[in-house]
Amino acid sequence: MDRNDVLTDPKKLIRNELKIAGFDIDRINVPKRVYILADSLYDTMLARNCGTYKYPLGGELYVFNENENIGFIKGHMCSPAIATQAEDLIAGGVRELIHVGFAGGLQTDMKPGETVLTDGAFNDTAVAGLYGFDYDVIESTKNLTDEFGAFLTKNSIQFRRGKHWTTDAGYMETWGQIIDYREKGALCVEMEGAGLFTVANYRSCSATAMYIISDVFDESRWELGWENSGLDFSVNRITDAIISNESLNTL
Repeated sequence: MDRNDVLTDPKKLIRNELKIAGFDIDRINVPKRVYILADSLYDTMLARNCGTYKYPLGGELYVFNENENIGFIKGHMCSPAIATQAEDLIAGGVRELIHVGFAGGLQTDMKPGETVLTDGAFNDTAVAGLYGFDYDVIESTKNLTDEFGAFLTKNSIQFRRGKHWTTDAGYMETWGQIIDYREKGALCVEMEGAGLFTVANYRSCSATAMYIISDVFDESRWELGWENSGLDFSVNRITDAIISNESLNTL
């Protein structure tokens, strides 16, 4: 055996975990597409009663009541955690992962509540390199990102599209880094995108992400938007649009 051979297989672990929970992975219908949702987005989705808990896969995986090919789950925080969650979901049979989360706006004209659709993440993480993707940018899946651009447009949700910055240290953004990534064109900063896209690329799965701007960095302050009505409006609007769209989506 080569010293560089990977000894662990997520499919073996997932098969065993599902078996312990009373499920045969070869006989269950795991949704093809799963939304990985940040806390309040997940809570809002639960409150809409649009799905039912089905499987202990990557966490508590819910399946849409109106479409068994679509699921949603509470996202794990930071690149290593969401990378492991993505591994579990893909090992269980999921083929498309859509992260919907929150991010700090980097461009000076941004406001809390805005939506960003990402083409990929400027990589400031350790996870990507461990998978052999030690690149400056880890890209999202273009056709899936295009689909969600059309989805946002159809639902009259204004958005910005471009690349963003993923960092492993959420409280260590320096002013120099902010200027640097802003000049590179990064629209926002968050902690999961590069980890998710790395695993998706490694496992030949599709993945993209949308972010709601929760706070904004500018020259003089860090503007928090968690009590901003625009943030709640965006959470509800995107959640409702997802439910409406996916209830009719035949994939």
